[in-house]
Amino acid sequence: MLHAIGDKAIDMALNAYEYAAKTNGTSGRRHRIEHAEVPLLSDLPRFKHLGVIASTQAMFANPDATVLDNFAVLLGPARASHADSFKIFDDAGAVQAFGSDWPVFSFVPLPSIYCVVTRMTPQGTPPGGWYPQGDISVKAALRHFTRDGAYATFDEKIRGTLAPGKLADLVVLSRDILTVPPADILKTKVLLTVMGGRDTYRAPDFR
Repeated sequence: MLHAIGDKAIDMALNAYEYAAKTNGTSGRRHRIEHAEVPLLSDLPRFKHLGVIASTQAMFANPDATVLDNFAVLLGPARASHADSFKIFDDAGAVQAFGSDWPVFSFVPLPSIYCVVTRMTPQGTPPGGWYPQGDISVKAALRHFTRDGAYATFDEKIRGTLAPGKLADLVVLSRDILTVPPADILKTKVLLTVMGGRDTYRAPDFR
């Protein structure tokens, strides 16, 4: 895993992985670039070609004052327009695993899903979202948090999806976040969590 945020650092990380693969002749590798916030658009196809996972953080796209008044300004519009744009990795066919960067950010996934779907703050700003062309669907966000996260750690045979023979890791929510308006994702409550087939949390009013 290499930590790289800016376009030059991401390019250097991809070059290092490419060189290592040619030199060592390894196979089955699942190298990762952590954060990968502002890639060169020309580098996006290399993620899939090299099998490098984009280990991104959904809440980084939350357009609060720090992002709009500092981060975006320093980047300039050309780079800010695709910064923390998770759609560009999906469009390039790369495997993208969502994380939280906890404890810097909260590890609670529902606000992060709302963020990547709307690219707005919980207060609904800016109207229409911050560079909304970078938003993704709820279904895609769930996939990055589950299946793709398991793939990134070589755990896809035991977790990441619900299937016979895998660990029964699941959550029951108060709403179907695939169908409700995006704002209602923030109102959704966790009713039950199950890990390995055992209840680990149950809301007092859930039967």
